[in-house]
Amino acid sequence: MPTRLFGALALVFVAPVPARAAVLILGNYTAETVPYTIAEPGAKARNDKVPPNSVLAVHVTGPADITFTAKGRATTLRLDPYNAYLFLPDPAAGLRLEGLELPGEALERDGRGELNPAPRDPVKVPVTLLVDDCDPRAEKYWQEVVRKRFDAAAEVIESACGIRPEFAGFDTWTSDPEAKNLSDLLAEFEKAVKVKPGALAIGYTSRRIDEKVDPAFGVNRGLGNRHVLVREWLPKSEPERVEVMVHFLAQALGGVGSPDAGSALRPKLGDGYINHASSVLRLDPLNALALNLWAQERRRDPAVEIGGLSAVNRHRMTRVYKALLKAAPGDALATAYLNDLDADAAKRPDPIAKNPDRPPVKLGVRTETVRKIVGAVTERAKQNAAAGPRALTGDDLTAAYVRAAAQTAVANEGPEMVSAFLVALGVALDDTGALAADALTAAAVKDAETAAERTARLEALGNPTLAGRRDLCRRFFIGCATGELLPPAAAENAAIGRAVQDLEKPSGLCVPVLAADLAGIAFAQAAQSDAEMLRDVVQTFPAKEYLPPLSGLKNGLSAEKFEEQFGGATGDRFVAQVADIRKRLKAMRAYK
Repeated sequence: MPTRLFGALALVFVAPVPARAAVLILGNYTAETVPYTIAEPGAKARNDKVPPNSVLAVHVTGPADITFTAKGRATTLRLDPYNAYLFLPDPAAGLRLEGLELPGEALERDGRGELNPAPRDPVKVPVTLLVDDCDPRAEKYWQEVVRKRFDAAAEVIESACGIRPEFAGFDTWTSDPEAKNLSDLLAEFEKAVKVKPGALAIGYTSRRIDEKVDPAFGVNRGLGNRHVLVREWLPKSEPERVEVMVHFLAQALGGVGSPDAGSALRPKLGDGYINHASSVLRLDPLNALALNLWAQERRRDPAVEIGGLSAVNRHRMTRVYKALLKAAPGDALATAYLNDLDADAAKRPDPIAKNPDRPPVKLGVRTETVRKIVGAVTERAKQNAAAGPRALTGDDLTAAYVRAAAQTAVANEGPEMVSAFLVALGVALDDTGALAADALTAAAVKDAETAAERTARLEALGNPTLAGRRDLCRRFFIGCATGELLPPAAAENAAIGRAVQDLEKPSGLCVPVLAADLAGIAFAQAAQSDAEMLRDVVQTFPAKEYLPPLSGLKNGLSAEKFEEQFGGATGDRFVAQVADIRKRLKAMRAYK
């Protein structure tokens, strides 16, 4: 994806240390500071420390070794990313490090280093601070108090997960004097105050709500809701009020309830805990891990919700929320998120099933076959470049490249034939390096060609198109490789992610390009089920047989136009548009 690529290049040529996109959480539940060293393969070891009663996010590129000392004896342990670990007192050893159990199996990819880590810039979330019309204070005074409270809470959130709640302004709203509880006030607040996707509004109310009827300090509906309503004047001390703001900010960003007595997400606030000299305003380790995952997703899409999660973080978050629900049985938000994660998976259309009798692919053999196929396309490109006036262009050139690739694949018949054909086309007909720039596919293509071979290919490639467009050709074949390398849902998510990233380009988001990407995935799935497709494309490769009808699909959408016309990447209209593309593909003879 372009953002990933540019970030990775900047870090390669400028930064003295590698980007560390993965994360693990260290908690220190002892009374003493714990110094430690973290070491990753091929990198200089880093020294750091965890203060007592603190939780720290440690950024890594993959599995790392931690070394700490207890009673004069050094201990080294291997830690896996996307996990949480606790330093605990130990009567015998003095100190031990334990991992928190996450239900289910970890992703295989989390057991190895990331080849192209994405940048870890802070994720800015604009937050507007409001009070209602019955606040008795002068404007200057309430603004000073609430802003100071917000700044303290925002610092805790950013330190925990890299999400930076950023002050966006002050305002007021008229609250309902007849409201009987905070939920009623929240409903009115939501109607009265409009908030842009990816932003938040925190409203403080001075309405008197009977604490016997509604004892809560505030209310928020969790992820997907942009409004937080909090009582002013409660709890009694300002440090406790800061803790309440941390609680609801974290909740709005993906946090759920925790039984951890020191966490700002514990069920009972205002208990005086944070007023103790030894207390630390913090999150618990599992919620810190969850919010770090949401930070990764917000870097990709600031308004992301569960329906738009990447496949890898959907898997990771399911494990984390299951662990949180196990620790706090019955928590409403954790239960809702797990239900949404399950429902989202259930709503995804049934993919074309792979041939169950397809023999396993040997990766080393596939890589060698990919090299041969990419080389064959490069050789065909050189021949075409030397043909002068007789040189092929456009769709005819694409058909010639596909034919050369298919002929080479068929000549290397075996379990790897189809897989290598699909992956090689994604490399050979792309001039942007998209597969190498995406951590999900980079490992599979890193040895497809050398830097010199890539330069020679690009110099000779010319302008291959599908339906007369270079962008459709490029994205169709990237989709072919993605459809081979990733599970169906993950491949579709990657295609949608590429489309959303196009909003950052001058050309904007082109829905026909997304359709071509999804068509490439469908082509890969069909080829996986029927290897004879390779013999078909040796004869002919007309675009109309593999691209869906593109009529009515919008081109050149800016971020503003995309938001206006589709309501963002998770908007109902965009979801419907993707469903319409799927329907068009299913109607095509090639994909039935």
